[in-house]
This record gives sequence, structure tokens and C-alpha cells, in this order.
Amino acid sequence: MTEQEKIEEQIFQAVEDNDSIVVFGHKNPDGDCLGSVQGLKEALREYYPKKHIYSVGTYPSYIGAFAGKDDEVTDDIIRNSLAFMVDLSDLERVEDQRIHMAKSIVCIDHHMQNNILPFPVYRNDKAPSATFIIATLLYKRFKEISPLTATYLYLGLVTDSGRFQFDSEPATFAIAAKLVKSGAKYKEIYRELYKQSSIDLKYRSFIYQNFQFDGLVTYCVVHKEDYKALGLDQNDASGKVNLLSMLDGHPIWAFFIEQDNGVIRVELRSDGTKNVQKVATAFGGGGHIPAAGCRLTDFADVSKVVAALNLAEEVK
Repeated sequence: MTEQEKIEEQIFQAVEDNDSIVVFGHKNPDGDCLGSVQGLKEALREYYPKKHIYSVGTYPSYIGAFAGKDDEVTDDIIRNSLAFMVDLSDLERVEDQRIHMAKSIVCIDHHMQNNILPFPVYRNDKAPSATFIIATLLYKRFKEISPLTATYLYLGLVTDSGRFQFDSEPATFAIAAKLVKSGAKYKEIYRELYKQSSIDLKYRSFIYQNFQFDGLVTYCVVHKEDYKALGLDQNDASGKVNLLSMLDGHPIWAFFIEQDNGVIRVELRSDGTKNVQKVATAFGGGGHIPAAGCRLTDFADVSKVVAALNLAEEVK
């Protein structure tokens, strides 16, 4: 039995041993976070109908009708539950910090991480999304996935792969095909993802009027008053880094957006020829070679990140 298979057994043994399970996602949730949280919750409810399965967290508005509903979960429930943290490997980045109360924790993630966690971690940092890992695990264990679960897992796969722009590997399309065969409502997902509003266009206009070039990097700095003036919140205003992708052939693009608490969320991307993950790690973050992120506490550090991006290692 491989080490990965041992962790698989630990995960399902933990599920068997607990009558109550709560699924947690990360701060500033994206499509993969939503798909992982809701997809895993629905799968566990299907496979273990006698157990109490919950989820906690918020979701970005662009997900639309697929946002689903979170559950009202008391502190006592969490204290007596197994917690799944999905799409992240850093406890401090979990959106609902009550995860620290949980009886036990299991992690499922696809990001490159150096920290060692004191509980089972099921990770594949080559996977295009956390939902890819969850889908692979579920198909291996149970063979079948319900249409609702498949829809959530497909949503995470299609958003984190950038509609398959960033990952077009055969294994990625194989899982996508299995999810569609299982009943994933892919047409409805695309309709939601491609919806636009006049506020969206005004915000895009702001970004296109305020981006800057510096060497290899295209970047934009957004203060909270910039998006609040349009009626957006920090989740709606984040996740727009790819509006800057490949402008005039620049291989790196970055987004610096101030959050409600004054912390600056940093999103880094490259065309695959530059390693932005190492830059993110140097500033306390992490992620993947072409897609990573970190946090800053001062706009004065934006120039330091941009300078580091201009020195980013070539991907061999």
C-alpha cells in the first residue's frame, strides 16, 4: 500500500468513526473552494445518509445559482465533529476559524505547501483543482457520483483550470468527462459564469484604466474605496487578475486588492514560463508555479513584489 493509499484509508476511517462532519473552505472563496465544500458535503450525505454532514463559509456572487446554502452550525456541533478543510493547507486561512474547535481534522488540497500539519493531509500539487482530487477519490471509492455532486465538482474544475486554459492534461479532461457523464450541469455552469452586469463592466473599466506595466509584469492596484464606490464587496472585487493576462505579451500579471481589514490580497499569474509560486512563498504565501498568491500589509510593498516578479525563475 502506497503512502497516498494509507491516507485515503485514514480519511474514510475518520468518516466512519464520526457521526457528525463539517466541511470548511478558505477565506476569499473561489469556484474551486465552493465546488470542493459543497461537492464533498453532498457526496458524504449521499454515501452516509445516517450521518450529520454540514458546511460553513461564504461564496462569491459570480457563482450565482450554484452558491448553494450553508448550514447553521453551532459551536457544540463543531466540537463534536470531524472537520474537512478543503482547497487549502493553512489553518489560519480557513474562513471559519471555529475549525480549531473540531474534534479532529482532515485536509484535502492541491497547493504546494512546506508546512507539516498534525493530521492527515491528502494532497496532489499537480492537480488542477481540489475538486479534481475529490472527484478522483470518490470515483475510486464509490464508482458513482450523483448529478448534484458532479455539478459542484465540475464547477471547481472548470474555474480553477481557467476553463481548461491552464490545465489541458488528458487526466483533467478524463475527470471532466466522467463528471459530465454523471450528470454535471455544465451548460448551466457556463451560463452563470459568463453572466455580466453593468457594475461588472464598470469595474472592468476601472481595471483597464488603471493597470501598469513594469518590466515583465502587468499589474493593477485596487483600494477598497475603488470597488465599494461601485457597490461591490471584497469577494466580488477579487479574482479578476486574469483580466490582465498576456497584455502586450507580458508573461506575468498581478492584482493587488485591499480587503475590508486593510490587508492587501495579492494574486499572481504567469503564462507558465515563470515561477510565481516562489515569489508568493517569499512573501508568506503559496500556490502553484503559474498561479499563486500572498498577503501584504502595506501598499509600499507592492513595488517589492513587482521587483521580485521581474526576477522570477524560468520554468524548465
